[in-house]
Amino acid sequence: MDLALELLTATLTSPWVYLLIAVAAALDSLVPIVPSETLLITAATFAAAGQPHPAGLVIAAAGGALLGDLAAHIVGRLAASGVGRWRRWTRIAELLDSARTVFSRRGGTVLIAGRFVPGGRSLATIGSGLLGFPTRTFLLWDGIGALAWALYSTGIGLIGGTIFDDRPLLGVAFGIGIALAITGAADFVRRLRRRRRGRSGRGERSRRRFDELRARDVMMEGMSQTHVWYVSYGSNMARDRLACYLQGGRPPGAKVTYPGARDAALPRAEAGIELPGTIYFAGESKVWGGGMAFYDHSVPGPTPAKAYLITAEQFADVAAQEMHRPPEPDSPLERLVFDLPAGSSHSLGPGGYETLLVLDDADGVPMVTFTAAHSSSDIEHTQPQEPYLAMLRTGTAEVRAASGLPLPAAAQA
Repeated sequence: MDLALELLTATLTSPWVYLLIAVAAALDSLVPIVPSETLLITAATFAAAGQPHPAGLVIAAAGGALLGDLAAHIVGRLAASGVGRWRRWTRIAELLDSARTVFSRRGGTVLIAGRFVPGGRSLATIGSGLLGFPTRTFLLWDGIGALAWALYSTGIGLIGGTIFDDRPLLGVAFGIGIALAITGAADFVRRLRRRRRGRSGRGERSRRRFDELRARDVMMEGMSQTHVWYVSYGSNMARDRLACYLQGGRPPGAKVTYPGARDAALPRAEAGIELPGTIYFAGESKVWGGGMAFYDHSVPGPTPAKAYLITAEQFADVAAQEMHRPPEPDSPLERLVFDLPAGSSHSLGPGGYETLLVLDDADGVPMVTFTAAHSSSDIEHTQPQEPYLAMLRTGTAEVRAASGLPLPAAAQA
C-alpha cells in the first residue's frame, strides 16, 4: 500500500500530470470509459497540499476537454451525410427533427448540462455535429461547459484534500463520493420533474390541442378536398413573388412575365415554418440566370419555408408556371395532391420542379411542394445570381416575421 501511494504521489505531483489530465479529458469525449473526472478529482486532492497547482489542473482539464469535444463534433459532422439516409425510417426522422429543434433553441444549454450527465457529453458533442450546429457557436458554449466542469471537479478534489490533508487516499474517496452524490441527486430530481411534467403536461396538451382543433374546424371544414398548404422554400417565400404566379406580372429582376392563375385570389393564410431538409442550387434559371434552389429532404437541415393556404387549382397553376407551361384546366395535380399519402413523392417529368412532394397532412389539408427528381449529390451545384438571392433574402425575412402565425401542429417541422 505504501509503495502504491508513493507511486501515485510521484505521478500526480510530477509536471507530466497536466499532460495526463489534458489527454484523459480529450479522450473522454470520444471514449466515455476514460475516467477523466476521477483522475482530475484525484489530482486536485493532492493539489490541496500545493502540488500540482490547481490553476494548472483547471487549464489542462478545460483545454483537453474542449479539444476532445471539437473532435467529437467533427466526427458528427462527417457522419451527417450517412445519417441522412436513415430518414427513410419515420421514427428516426422524427427523432432527428426533434433533436434538431432542441439544439436550435437550447444548443448552448445542452452542451453545458450534458457534460454533467453520465454519457451526456458524448451524446451532446457528437449530436451537435450530426445536427449541423454551427462550429463557432459550439466552441463558445462548449468552452464555457468545459471550464465549468474543470472548476467543479477541481473544487471537489480540493475540498477532499483539505479535509483529509494527512490521508490523501481518503480525501480522494471523499471527493469522488461527493461527485457521485451530486450526480445521483441531480438525476433523481430530473427524473422526478420529468414524471410530474409528463402527468400535468399530457392533460394540458390534450386540452390545448382540443381547443385548437375546435377553433380551426370552421376554417378547415370543406377545405380538405379543395385547399392545400403550398410550402415554398425558394423565391416564392416572398409573397409579392408568389402574387405574380397568382395574379400575373414580372417580379423585380426577373426575365419572365407570368400569366397568372385561373383563380387570382391571394392565399387565405400563410405562416413561416422550418423544413427538416436543406436546399441546394443547380442548373440554369430561365427567370433569374444562375442556379435554381431545389429541396433535398434527405440531407440534414433545417430550411426556412413559407406555407400558403391556396386552392388545389391555384397550386396546379403555380406548378405549371414553374415548369414553364401555361395553366390549363383539369390538371392531374388538382387530384394528385389528395391521392398521395404524406411522405410520398411523384415525378411528373425529368425537369426542374417536376417532382411533387407531399410533406405532411394538417387536419386533412395536404402540405405540398415541388422540387427536382435529382438529389443534392446527383448533380453539379451552380451559383445563383444576385436578383434571385435578393428575392430569397426577402422571403426569408418574411418567414421569420410570419413564424408566429397560427398553423396546424403538423406543419411546425
